[in-house]
Amino acid sequence: MIVLKNLIVNCFRNLNHEREAIQKLNTPVVNTTNLVKSFGKTIALNELNLQVPKGISGFIGKNGAGKTTTIGVLLGLLKPNRGEATIFGLDCWHDSFEIRRRVGVMHEVNAYPGSFSGRRFLEHVARIYGITQVNHCITEVLKDVGLSDAGDKPVKAYSAGMLRRLGLAQALIGNPELAILDEPTANIDPLGRVALLQKIKDLNKEHGTSFLISTHILSDLEKICDWLSIIDAGKIVEQGHVQDLAGKYSANIYKIDVSDPQLFTETIQRLRIVEKVWIENGKVYCKVKDLDAFCIEIPKIAAELKVQLKGFQQVVGTLEEIYTKTSGGN
Repeated sequence: MIVLKNLIVNCFRNLNHEREAIQKLNTPVVNTTNLVKSFGKTIALNELNLQVPKGISGFIGKNGAGKTTTIGVLLGLLKPNRGEATIFGLDCWHDSFEIRRRVGVMHEVNAYPGSFSGRRFLEHVARIYGITQVNHCITEVLKDVGLSDAGDKPVKAYSAGMLRRLGLAQALIGNPELAILDEPTANIDPLGRVALLQKIKDLNKEHGTSFLISTHILSDLEKICDWLSIIDAGKIVEQGHVQDLAGKYSANIYKIDVSDPQLFTETIQRLRIVEKVWIENGKVYCKVKDLDAFCIEIPKIAAELKVQLKGFQQVVGTLEEIYTKTSGGN
């Protein structure tokens, strides 16, 4: 009986440990609840409820929507009037020192000492953070952001893209669990933007670093983000996994690949459930009113017309469409 009792107790302990582990995995890295911040009579954050999971997350909104104020609160630089803000479950105001030890930040505008080399600047930052093995740390972070060959060059000789990479290196000093990036691709040419975004994606994959990216360049987020939060007038108007939001805000448009697009188009455009039909690059596109009925009719029509149905899929919404429908996109 004692052995059986101990076995049952151990089973419950293991089950509790598993539940705690699952709960920890599902706990957002960043979480705010009914967060309010005002400056005089101006309400910057109005009952903000932001959630950011592990991974690469986008944070978008028009100018004045509250992005910068939110970041200030998260970093413990601004005290909210009321509500709660946490990172890693720690209070952003009372535990701000511990949070900043575990979080890296890349500001939109940085002032670098032009006479310093990139390496010397990062060494200075590393010592402020109290990092040991500074030389090894700097060598690794320069390699991570693709500045190994430019580390000993003066910062004043850096291009705009190299300066953004240096800012990313500064944010990654000490291998943070979360890096908050404010407009990381601003003022960079298209090729530089692609390279920097790929670096962010690689760092997340290789080191497990989570990123919260605040930007107005929606196409950048579309390339790398798993999660999206949209802020407007100090409120979160929509958030969720990018693919889920894309499906939710798609315009009920479907792409159909058939062996005879012209014949197929002439037939389905007479259906009452179809609002609009057009051919583009040899594929048939339909905007539909009744999705369920449409999915039933398409295979039937293909069989009746004796045309081969090669493909049939929904065209998901872009981030621009999601942003426009939730916040006006202005």
